[in-house]
Amino acid sequence: MDNNLLLSQYKLTTFLACQRRFQLRYLRRLPWPARPLPERTEQLLQQGQDFHQLLERHFLGLSITPATIPDQRVRQWWQSFQTHNPVQNLPDNIRLLPETGLTVPLGNHLLYGRFDLLVIGQDENSQPFAHIFDWKTGRPATVDELNARWQTRLYLALLAEGGSAFWPKDVQLQPEQISLTYWYVQDAETPVTIGYSAAAHQANWIELQQIATQLDDAFAADIWPLTDDWSQCRECAYQVYCGRQGAGTAPSASSTALSSSGRAVPELDEHDETEEPAPPDEQLLTPDLP
Repeated sequence: MDNNLLLSQYKLTTFLACQRRFQLRYLRRLPWPARPLPERTEQLLQQGQDFHQLLERHFLGLSITPATIPDQRVRQWWQSFQTHNPVQNLPDNIRLLPETGLTVPLGNHLLYGRFDLLVIGQDENSQPFAHIFDWKTGRPATVDELNARWQTRLYLALLAEGGSAFWPKDVQLQPEQISLTYWYVQDAETPVTIGYSAAAHQANWIELQQIATQLDDAFAADIWPLTDDWSQCRECAYQVYCGRQGAGTAPSASSTALSSSGRAVPELDEHDETEEPAPPDEQLLTPDLP
């Protein structure tokens, strides 16, 4: 078993939710025996992915003709984006990098994130800046929820640790020069922008290092304990492996969510880029419907 892992936001939150689930899913790679998703959920997953691909094409400079977008919902999302495009009022000397990944070392492991859009350039004071944009087609989250999610914390930490790679070697990117904007199609007029700081990065990085140490300890002992939070088991299709069928099952897709530590699953328009794409019925949890 390879003890050196490529860690995404989903692996981090899964490990924190239940180490046993992490072992079964990512190390033993047992098939996720989930029941098939409802047809509407599968449709929303596909629409979210189509919308992301549409915006990738747009920021690559390719022309988008609304009439050629076959799905009506995706076409409406595109029109909403055109009306409320959050990527505006930026300096002229910027680079637009859609679907850009970044990997940085963390102890014996690697951290990885893939940004929907990374904008880099210099501000009015000729200082470097990096701004991530993330497109969301699901239900809008609160600022507190977004701040607590590992997607936010990981993406900002990745740029603070490795973002200078996008500039010449003598340019250093500071945490205060990094920000992340979430843009929800369901709340298109109100993008949520989260800044960063040296203090926040120090706290994030310490916690990431602690998680890496916990992973190393688990590998060394080959002990992957079950979570004490049985509510996690209600959402977990591995409960039969752990003798926790008594936890029951989540009553509906709209009720599934992780705790304040973040989400362990992709949203309707996301997947874990560090593993082979799974069919919709192998997502770690059932995604929330908008």
